[in-house]
Amino acid sequence: MKQIKDCGISEAKEFHTLWKLPNFPLTELVGKFDPNVENYDQELVISVPTGHVQLKNQLDISTLYTVNEYSYRTGAIRSDQAVVFFKKFVEKVSKGKIFNSIVDIGGNDLALLRQMMNSGKSHTVIDPICASLDGETIDDIKVIGKFIEEVNLSDDLVQPDLVICRHTMEHIARPSQVIRQWFDQCTSDAIYIIEIPCFENLVESLRFDAVFHQHFQLFDLYSLKNLIWECGGEYIDHAHYHQGSCGGSLMIAFQKAKTEQPRPLQIDLEKRILFFEKRIAEYKIQMQTMGELLKELPGPVYGYGAGLMLATFAYHLNTDFKEIVCVLDDDAEKDGMTYRNVPVTIRSTEKVKPPKNSSYIITSMENLRPIYKRILDLNPRRILTPLIS
Repeated sequence: MKQIKDCGISEAKEFHTLWKLPNFPLTELVGKFDPNVENYDQELVISVPTGHVQLKNQLDISTLYTVNEYSYRTGAIRSDQAVVFFKKFVEKVSKGKIFNSIVDIGGNDLALLRQMMNSGKSHTVIDPICASLDGETIDDIKVIGKFIEEVNLSDDLVQPDLVICRHTMEHIARPSQVIRQWFDQCTSDAIYIIEIPCFENLVESLRFDAVFHQHFQLFDLYSLKNLIWECGGEYIDHAHYHQGSCGGSLMIAFQKAKTEQPRPLQIDLEKRILFFEKRIAEYKIQMQTMGELLKELPGPVYGYGAGLMLATFAYHLNTDFKEIVCVLDDDAEKDGMTYRNVPVTIRSTEKVKPPKNSSYIITSMENLRPIYKRILDLNPRRILTPLIS
């Protein structure tokens, strides 16, 4: 674990603590339950005076990402609808331009580039998850299975004039270094389009279960504009996708500035801090209430939705979910799976049919609405929906 000394988007070195998270669990550890799995102290901090929200403690990537256990893949959060929305934003910004070289950083499932074959002449995906495919070409897409910092965009591929990066920048310890690398190695007129989980959407929807060790940076429009300016970039456009993961996502397009750009408007830092702390306090009250209600639910009790954030969700509810029979999920491939740090078993709804008048708690906040509708078909006695937002 490394404790940050500098802000993730600037040279600020002073931080204000928004939320202390002692003994905080890792998410998505799939495997046999082990009560001795290690947790790590964490803090959510905001830099002064920049106002960027980030994690104070950054765990080593060997702890955060293992091939066999880590389930939080970018492909897992790319619904067809989300890909279509992003592609339309790209088309709006590029105005129909055909690019010489499109690079997708973090696009391990190749889904987006497959839909953009008519928008460019050369297509490359860069993602360390694809290490086993490094150097291969799949569906006319060159695969580089490395971290972006290990790749020279000018020498190792056709020099990019469009870089897209979805749900990756929040995982990077020093995003300013990556953007400066892009500016140095891509064409002078290249367009860059980033999509990130949006912290302002997360706060609005009280999705604080989606604060977890893997997301070093918690961007919103304000902090992302500041990052682009700090690196010598020029803002072009942005769009919010409110149905995105972690409460909703933000897309922003920018380019390397040809002239000096004015600093983005500064925000009232004290007001910003007070608002974030108020929403965190509201979330904590809700979680305490819901945790107590869970203990009082008439049985049998089932979870519904094998959520990626189940470990952090349990942490905030102050429960180990021993009250529930199992976690139901509509994905048949997850039947029988378990979490290493949450003592529950996932069962397919094709295999397990709960009796009428059972009680349920929704355990995947990413799919709250469709899950609620599915539970109604099961003639429930009670449904516990963990958030009022």
